[in-house]
Order: sequence, then structure tokens, then C-alpha cells
Amino acid sequence: MNLFPSSYFPSITYFQEIYLSKNPVISGNEVYVKQSFRNRCEILTGNGIQLLSVPVIKTEGRKTLTKEIRIVQNSNWRKDQWGAIKSAYQNAPYFEFFDVEIHDLLFSKNDFLIDFNSCIFNFFTTIFDLSTILVGDEPLDNEPSFTFLERKHNCEKYIQVFADRYPFQSNLSILDLLFCEGPLGRNFILND
Repeated sequence: MNLFPSSYFPSITYFQEIYLSKNPVISGNEVYVKQSFRNRCEILTGNGIQLLSVPVIKTEGRKTLTKEIRIVQNSNWRKDQWGAIKSAYQNAPYFEFFDVEIHDLLFSKNDFLIDFNSCIFNFFTTIFDLSTILVGDEPLDNEPSFTFLERKHNCEKYIQVFADRYPFQSNLSILDLLFCEGPLGRNFILND
């Protein structure tokens, strides 16, 4: 079994690594790491790469497990992030096919980050026709050797929304791949 941490609108590398591994399981039984991909993702906007972050509440201080991390409910972060996503991808070829689903995911009322991330991950496994990955209670003892937000230069290129302004930006959030390639994004994940 290969254990992976939870991730918010995961990067393309995150999906690739999970589907290249044998018996992957997403663990919520790990110490939450601040300022990581667990509650952050990157999208490409007209102004370059923008970091989106889910505000969270740690109940146990530095030793809070990811499965115990709560999402801040009383702020406008969802509205702000939806505005950024819409602005970045409204001209993408597949935006109109998936905008309602992404909006509904973003505005879902999950209290816990692990549940929110699981809903997001399961949506993408359905769209890309990928096998379901379990969320388990096995402890993840150490941080992966890479952050899943690092730029991979060997990522297969596809046409991005702002290709006229910026060179190809590899390993963005899976949102970028979905809105630019639609269900065919599966081929970029599985390297078909």
C-alpha cells in the first residue's frame, strides 16, 4: 500500500503519482502540514500563477491530524476563489461543460478539509474515468519527497488559456487540465 496525503484541487503530478503507484490510499491520519497542497492549489490567470488557499482551523495546535482540520465557514473565500477560477478559465474550451459542478464543489458545506478534498478528488476520478481511491486511517509517517506543487518540466504540454502571454506552466491544479482538455485530460494523467 502506498499512502498519500489529502490535496485541495490536486496538481496533475498528484494524480499521476497516485495512478502510477500500487494500492494507493489517501491518509487523513497524519499531522497536518501548514502551507502545503493539503489546502492549496495553483491556477493560471491573466496575471500569472495564482495560489488559492482554503482557510482552516487547527483544533489541536501543531499536532492536529489532517482529518481533524476544519474549514473556516464564515468568510468570503469561496466567492473569491470562484471569481478567480471563473476569470481564469471562462474562455477555456471545457469551462461551460464543468463550471456548474466545480462551483457546486467549491460551495459544498463540508466542515472538514479531508471530506472536502475527498469530494473534489472523487469528482475528478469520475470525470476522468479513473479508479476510486480509498481514504484510510493508516498513519502517514513522513512528508512525501516532493510537494506535488513543484514544476515538472517533463509534463506533457497542452494548450493553456493564456498560452499567448505565458510559456507552458506545468503541474498546475487539475482544474487547468479539466477546463483545457476536458475528459481527455485522463490521457495526461495516465500518460496514454
